[in-house]
Amino acid sequence: MKPIPYALKEISGVTWDGSNLWAHNDSGDSPRLFRFTSQGEFLNELEFEGADARDWEDVTNDGKYLFAADCGNNRGNRRDLTVYRTPIPATDSDEVSAVPIRFKFKEQTNFSRKGYTHNFDCEALAATEKSLWVFSKNWGDQQSRVYKLSKQPGDYEIEAIQTLPVWGQITAAEWNKESGRIALLGYRGGLDFNPFVWIANMDENGVDWDSAKQYKPVSDGQWEAITWIDAKTLLLARESSDVSDRKWQLWKPDFK
Repeated sequence: MKPIPYALKEISGVTWDGSNLWAHNDSGDSPRLFRFTSQGEFLNELEFEGADARDWEDVTNDGKYLFAADCGNNRGNRRDLTVYRTPIPATDSDEVSAVPIRFKFKEQTNFSRKGYTHNFDCEALAATEKSLWVFSKNWGDQQSRVYKLSKQPGDYEIEAIQTLPVWGQITAAEWNKESGRIALLGYRGGLDFNPFVWIANMDENGVDWDSAKQYKPVSDGQWEAITWIDAKTLLLARESSDVSDRKWQLWKPDFK
């Protein structure tokens, strides 16, 4: 992989659509995606017209649409959680119109600021053939709730269908159509950022946690993004922080 460009200092989401690699920064950037080849060669930027970028945390695709998740909620007080949807550009477009899919968690009734102690952060989004899937980042109990979300624009109140014992904070997710596997990236250990990846089977009913296996594929650091390049290869990316520099690397899990 080529080095990550400086403009992607805080890479927070990445997805491979079969032809191009898309990535974005964490909070503080404009609503844009960076387009690359599979080898990390930069191609162009794609601006999301009509979108905000309060705290973009993940991006995914279903082969037809790109979905950018503006749902980062470290303080636990956000009421404007949104996924922006746009068709995958067929050309080197540098601007697209985006439509919002707004949602809120049915379980959340308290929106006072808590800061890194609550269970309503949101940094991971995946797409299966029929649905979007939101995975919560639970600072409080180190688990992750699983929510099923429509791909259609609108306003939704969603309720968890599962709670996964991930024992850490989930920062990214991606589902692979060929294998039917979901990859969940996260870390534990607070600001020590000890990363892990869970891989499990998944269908439209949710995650088969009985099939889940945990891996330690990368060195410590703030790993925030993950995508399948093919059914046997993952790309992981980390952002610059006090404990790590920006980097991405390919990894082939041992499925034996």
